[in-house]
Amino acid sequence: MTDLVAGGPMVGPARRRVLADEVADAIRNAIFAGRIDLGQRLVEEELASMLNVSRGPVREALVVLSQEGLVHMEHHRGATVAQLGLDEVHEIYTLRMALERLAAECICRQATDADFECIAAVLQQFHKLPRPLTRSKVAGLDVAFHDAIFQAAHHERLYRAWLSLRSQIFLYLVFRGALRHDFAQSWLKDHEDLLEVLTRRKRAPAVKLVEAHIDGTYQRVLQANREPPDGL
Repeated sequence: MTDLVAGGPMVGPARRRVLADEVADAIRNAIFAGRIDLGQRLVEEELASMLNVSRGPVREALVVLSQEGLVHMEHHRGATVAQLGLDEVHEIYTLRMALERLAAECICRQATDADFECIAAVLQQFHKLPRPLTRSKVAGLDVAFHDAIFQAAHHERLYRAWLSLRSQIFLYLVFRGALRHDFAQSWLKDHEDLLEVLTRRKRAPAVKLVEAHIDGTYQRVLQANREPPDGL
């Protein structure tokens, strides 16, 4: 495959099953790394040539990416990379709030010590990130942390719902101002505090902190895009 696959963060499926999954990973990572622009038209023939595959796996990959919200597909107009502007942000973050609130409630009831160890292991990766820290690397770790939270909830349909948002959340973190400006200093402490509250298994404080955490990212997106925050 060409430089379309080179570098870039990995926030896609951990297990590859068929060629279409590899193609989806390559396109996803190119979008995440900025090698394919937001709003750019995606031409099956061009992508197939760049990735040295037939058009079939590319077509399947674009369907997968459309299910993740990364690609918009229109009849007779083809596929384009999502732009994720303010028209989408309210829907995405109100849905994310509801999902993470439920995840916190489930964790308080049924997460195991091993689940908390897995979440903590994600935080330990912060110290291994190359310096200076980049927005992209921290955003990848942020998504991995919340992914571990949803897995610890032991709610299969909830996790599937999270997967439909995960890639879009990454784009907001990298390109739309969802990360705090001082992420190099603040990110680890913010997420350690969240994990500490979850491990107490007390529903009310866990839900309250999760709501504040998600609302903070929502407000930063609005502020970064110079729109007055409406709140959730």
